[in-house]
Amino acid sequence: MKRYLQVLLVFLLVVISFHFFEAWFLKDKLAKYIVFFSLSGAIAISVPYLMPKQDGFVLPVQLIVLSILLSMFMAYLSWDQGLMDSIIETVPYLIWIVFFYLLHIKIPVKTIEKIILIYGAVYVILYFYQLANSHTVLFGKPISGDEFTEQRGAVRIIFPGAGIFILAIFMAINKLTTGAKGKWIWITFSILGIVIPILQVTRQFIAGVLLIYLFHLIRNQSVFKKALIMTSFIGILIFMAYSDNQMIIGVIEAQERDAKLGEDYIRVLAGGYFITDFSPNPLSRILGNGAPNWGVSDYGVFIKNLADRREYFLSDVGIIGMYAMFGILAVIGYIQIWVKSITIPLPKEYYYLKYYLWYLLITSLTWYSVYHYSYLISTVFVLYSYQVIYKYQERVKVLKRRFKYSAVSVLKPAKEISAKNGAYY
Repeated sequence: MKRYLQVLLVFLLVVISFHFFEAWFLKDKLAKYIVFFSLSGAIAISVPYLMPKQDGFVLPVQLIVLSILLSMFMAYLSWDQGLMDSIIETVPYLIWIVFFYLLHIKIPVKTIEKIILIYGAVYVILYFYQLANSHTVLFGKPISGDEFTEQRGAVRIIFPGAGIFILAIFMAINKLTTGAKGKWIWITFSILGIVIPILQVTRQFIAGVLLIYLFHLIRNQSVFKKALIMTSFIGILIFMAYSDNQMIIGVIEAQERDAKLGEDYIRVLAGGYFITDFSPNPLSRILGNGAPNWGVSDYGVFIKNLADRREYFLSDVGIIGMYAMFGILAVIGYIQIWVKSITIPLPKEYYYLKYYLWYLLITSLTWYSVYHYSYLISTVFVLYSYQVIYKYQERVKVLKRRFKYSAVSVLKPAKEISAKNGAYY
């Protein structure tokens, strides 16, 4: 019974961390209270497990958590933002701590995969429902104004909770090519992984997904097949570039317009400002400025004015925005995560974990995927699963050295150890 309650808690934590996909039909204050107290509770039960052995991804996550905690005090010291304002704004970012709770309760990776698939399907259903009813805002927030409008040849809906969908589609292409059961599920998600980014006409979304898809297709292929796939991929891009599809035309025109701006491109200007001019003192340049209470505290009003008057958004500059809020330690933590995603090996059926982290790297300078609540619980799932598999592989190595078994004879006791701990199988 305890195990089922733990799994249920983790399952519900996903939709809560997404703020219920920002559903407008929920009473605003009630939803905010539920999210705040639920996330605070999840953080509280995770804190006692904050100091496990520092290997794998443990230290990078600890650095990020420490940077977020310190930033609340920096918001008070540098901007005179009240502690309660900082707590309210910071709690959603502290979902990183749940990584340590997962390590403690040892939920099987297979269970995490099922949760990812379920919420990936929920994301798809709700997105298409919102698209079919685009005249009424049911989920998320319009980019401008009070309703979803046509931009770049499509009704542009940046649907909340994208992290879980991205993780699901990378898992799908991975499982599809490694012979996992459920072929049609993987095919469906793999196709949707191209269709939905195009429908949302978001350049970093499209580019990040296509680059990962391409890498997956050419990985482990012969030189001839790699050349054939690359040629086909380039050919498809050229064909699309010269097509009459208004969505593709809109994306290309936006890219050409921004490219012509060069150093005057708004994201370049905003990035430079948040790195060099934003922090009011040297300590804030190191430890960050904290999460602003948008439009409420003096700090939040300042950030809102930056957005309204100069179009400088923290969300538009990705990890630079994370640095501005949480300081250098958070950036160091992410750099360590990306380095480890390259250096720590994985079995081929779990490469989707690497793909997700690399997607964050690809979009890290132009989107909020590294720190926004639409992505954080997915990032926690990825790091937890990666950590569990890494620890499993380390145990196998120890058993090989200790008993000098063959790879086949070692695998059985290693599986038994993992099953006993409820961690891997």
